[in-house]
Amino acid sequence: MSNPYGQQPPYGQPGRQPNPYGQPQQPYGQPQPQGYGQQGYGQAPQQGYGQYGQQQWSPPPPARPSLRRFGMPVVTMDVVPGRETADVLGPVVSVVARTRELRPDLRNAGVVEGYTAMLTDSRQDAIAKVVDMAREAGADAIVGLRFDCSEITQSLSEVVAYGTAVTLAPVADAGAEQAAPTSSF
Repeated sequence: MSNPYGQQPPYGQPGRQPNPYGQPQQPYGQPQPQGYGQQGYGQAPQQGYGQYGQQQWSPPPPARPSLRRFGMPVVTMDVVPGRETADVLGPVVSVVARTRELRPDLRNAGVVEGYTAMLTDSRQDAIAKVVDMAREAGADAIVGLRFDCSEITQSLSEVVAYGTAVTLAPVADAGAEQAAPTSSF
């Protein structure tokens, strides 16, 4: 069998034709070799080691959520432990609307970790706004903090934080009571 380029199939491999441009063809079902750092269109990047034996860089996971301090007691209970409520100022509410799409800094961390970090941030931001509203009203604390979440549109969701703004009774000075002299008569 002859071909127009004058090359013959390799010995022992009938029907396998060499590439007329000098590069050997791979049998069907085996990956085609790629050039320097190239990958096929629409294929996932190769994992493992990159060029020159260096491991490919992967972004660090998002920071783990940590406790935020808000400058006033914010509790899910109906009272602040160890304090008496002097006055109820009223309900405080905040709404945080966020896109349901992962932020760029969270996309490479994995879907579950990325959404967990984003939802935690949304709730903490909603608490911060409730605290600002309560502070403006003259509150000392927020009791009965609750959350509500819902979908606004296919691409937007909301996190609502709400509670009751209260003022607290002054703490009785326990040291002054003990320092008062008692009569022994």
